[in-house]
Amino acid sequence: MRITVTSLWLLWLCLGLPAGLKASTLSAEQFLAEVRRPLTQDVWGEITGRLTHQRVGQARVSGDLRLRISFSSSSLHAQIVLNDKNVYGFVQKHPPGEPLSCKLSLPEPEEKPGLFDFGLEPEDLSFSFLYWDFIAELPSQKSRMRNCRIMRLAHPDNKGQVEVWFDAEYGFPLLAKWYKEEQKKPWRSLEMKGAKKYENGLWFVKEMRLDGDGWKTRVIFDFASLKDIGSQ
Repeated sequence: MRITVTSLWLLWLCLGLPAGLKASTLSAEQFLAEVRRPLTQDVWGEITGRLTHQRVGQARVSGDLRLRISFSSSSLHAQIVLNDKNVYGFVQKHPPGEPLSCKLSLPEPEEKPGLFDFGLEPEDLSFSFLYWDFIAELPSQKSRMRNCRIMRLAHPDNKGQVEVWFDAEYGFPLLAKWYKEEQKKPWRSLEMKGAKKYENGLWFVKEMRLDGDGWKTRVIFDFASLKDIGSQ
């Protein structure tokens, strides 16, 4: 009886909790262990969407996205195509008992606007911030009418902290806020909206929103096909 989460920047998938088990019944350490646990089945998917990035005093930047992805219990492989010009390769490996590793391959040459011209950070691609060091669980709050468990995590190299709001019933993240050292106000935030559950128990997020000081980024997904590998 457990929840399982795996992720990529343009994709958030998770297995719902079995009947009779709620994320709120787990200790903070147990909760994070379950969230970080890889999927048990092999899954492939294809997703399309559109990005928009607006910075104060600058013209809006837009882009079309196409993502093909496959993942298993030990790795995730993805190809991200931006504006039918820039092709990015992404590999995330999480062997049992070993640290998470991520590798992003950039196109050569990379035509403007590139992926990181949309206000992104490297951890947005892999959600690797979920593996940062646990500090404390904060008092529960609501986000978009959902009860949330809030975990405070610290970068292992002391490069700031993140506050992650998880759905208390299903265990998937709804909101993340990043803090720089010695600052009480977050310098950027990530919000996920419109989660849809598939027949195989996987969830897909329809919209992602990134906000920072003087800028905002939106990702709207218009198509998703997610299947177990080997299914017809």
